Amino acid sequence: MRIEELHNVLGLTNVDALLQQAIEAAGGSVQVLSPKKIRELGSDFVNINDKGVSLSFLSRGDYEDEHGVPRGAGPYVLACIFYFPFGEGDAQAYEGVAPFADASLKSRDDALRAYGAPHKTEEDEGEIEWDEWIKGGRQLRVSYTSELAIQDISVAVPRA
Repeated sequence: MRIEELHNVLGLTNVDALLQQAIEAAGGSVQVLSPKKIRELGSDFVNINDKGVSLSFLSRGDYEDEHGVPRGAGPYVLACIFYFPFGEGDAQAYEGVAPFADASLKSRDDALRAYGAPHKTEEDEGEIEWDEWIKGGRQLRVSYTSELAIQDISVAVPRA
């Protein structure tokens, strides 16, 4: 599975072999998940810093409250994937093809060309913060800097 296709394992849990294999192929491991962080903060991440990708996991109960029944039986559920085209914190820039696109994306214009008219746009004081689409049954959100460069691309299971 290619890294831009990780959305295919959204809703699976930390004990599901398909999810484990997909994360390992991308260079990460579910073994880094902290039960304490998930309990105290509500989520934890598998960061694949050298690829510019971060995978967000929720507790099973929180996932069920927000998204419905997960596709796996484990305690921690993959709920969202973040791609950082210009890097973020310790993460290097994501250089691959954007999810649901045919090329890498760097700006809002790129996102609009790739995805079409957004389902929803968030603006604050005339500044566009993010656009959202539903693609392949997934919520796709692109967040922008004030210069409309892409800050991150997130793919998530839509809220129930």
